[in-house]
Amino acid sequence: MKIQLKITLLFTLLCLSVIVMLSTAIYYFANEKAFQDFYTRLELRAVVASKINFDINEQSQDAYEKLRRQHLQRLPEEEEYLIRTDTLDRIRNTVLYKTAGKKFFADAQKDGKAVSRHHFQFFAGIVHSARQGEYLIIVSAVHSYAQNFLLNLFRILVTACIISTIVLFSIGLLFSRQVLSPIRNIAKRVTNISVTSLHERLEVRSGKDEISFLATTFNDMLSRLETAFETQNNFVSNASHELNTPLTAIIGEADLSLARQRDPEEYREALRIIMSEAEKLKAITSGLLELAQSSFHGTLVYEQVGVDELVHNSLQVVWNVYPKCPVKLDLSLRPEVSRELTIRGNAQLFELALSNVLLNACKYSGEKLVAFAVAASKTHVIFIISDQGIGIPSADLKHIFDPFFRASNVKNTRGYGIGLPLARNIVNLYKGSIEIHSKENIGTEVIIKFPL
Repeated sequence: MKIQLKITLLFTLLCLSVIVMLSTAIYYFANEKAFQDFYTRLELRAVVASKINFDINEQSQDAYEKLRRQHLQRLPEEEEYLIRTDTLDRIRNTVLYKTAGKKFFADAQKDGKAVSRHHFQFFAGIVHSARQGEYLIIVSAVHSYAQNFLLNLFRILVTACIISTIVLFSIGLLFSRQVLSPIRNIAKRVTNISVTSLHERLEVRSGKDEISFLATTFNDMLSRLETAFETQNNFVSNASHELNTPLTAIIGEADLSLARQRDPEEYREALRIIMSEAEKLKAITSGLLELAQSSFHGTLVYEQVGVDELVHNSLQVVWNVYPKCPVKLDLSLRPEVSRELTIRGNAQLFELALSNVLLNACKYSGEKLVAFAVAASKTHVIFIISDQGIGIPSADLKHIFDPFFRASNVKNTRGYGIGLPLARNIVNLYKGSIEIHSKENIGTEVIIKFPL
């Protein structure tokens, strides 16, 4: 069932429920009011009947009868009964007793008066004490006016409910269509967006309603998808280029060596070139494997990793590659309690992330000082790595985490653009964060945070 139809039906049912309850209340109170008025009229006739039969002489009786005929219109099927109270047991099997009900006669004897009804036949009775004895005067009549009135009222209310149902359903249909129109427009617009048109965006209406929020959410998702596709395309093209270059060099050098007989020294030179390109190819493929593994969430390992040991091992990796790199370890921001600090994760991956950032700092700083600070807050361990190297151009900062991307000012420095993307993946895996602040020819600062 479509949402539009669900909204229409829900709207119709709710409104119809209110109408039905109001109609029921109208019918009930009209019914009660009509009955109460009719009871009063019957009681008046019972009083007049007692007067005529017991309290006046024969001359006045004619006057009362004339007055009753003139001012008290005879009710439909009106009947009068005069029954001695001491003879009530004799009428137990009569139609009057069964129709008026046992409670009617009991209430009359107890309270001196009583009312009752059977469908639309009404009874009113009063007990009158006379010289001849105690009598129960009963007046009965059929309330045909109320019967017709209530029947017509019922028909009117039922007809009104049926018409209201049709009107409410139509209004609900228009209402739901109007409400869902922006959502249909969004769905239609999103349907037309494909891989080749990820740059398109949905129109966001002014205001802060749910539709605007939905459109904004879709636009944010499209932006992420567009960035992901661009990153993937760049990754594929750059990876193909980086892998193709050493392979081409290896194949070309091998072909050249096999083209004719050469001196042993020329063969050794060719093998040295092939070895160099093979090592480059190995470094690229190893980086690709590490990058792929760091993006896989299925085999995460969690263990308690000591911060001090992690810092020590990362520095050893850096000094093995760049033994002359002046790395200054700053522990002044670390509180005393941090000697026992640990973070949960994989020690090798943490070491890989930190060492990659430190290696970049040493590579692009020459022999200038590299500062490595360790700090701790209530919730995170913070590693701050800053250098005084060549920095990163501002236009390149937004792409610095793209695999194989290299800044425009490092083209002459050997590298493959894998270290920072690898570090970012590892940080993200363990719910950390990484920030880079850099100015060209001034230096770069990298801030890495891991939760305690």
